[in-house]
Amino acid sequence: MAKIKTRRKMGWLLIGFHWTMLICTVGLWTPVYLAARRRRVTVTHIPDGYTGPVPPAH
Repeated sequence: MAKIKTRRKMGWLLIGFHWTMLICTVGLWTPVYLAARRRRVTVTHIPDGYTGPVPPAH
């Protein structure tokens, strides 16, 4: 037997609430993402006059 499914449209208030929650969630996770990205960067300072082996630059 066939089933009929209907989807009602969301009201403006509900749409506004969902968009607000999406933006707030992105705002909360952005610092976590940036901190994880920053943790993967390695900075190597080579002193002036160093004549030993130099790591490859990317």
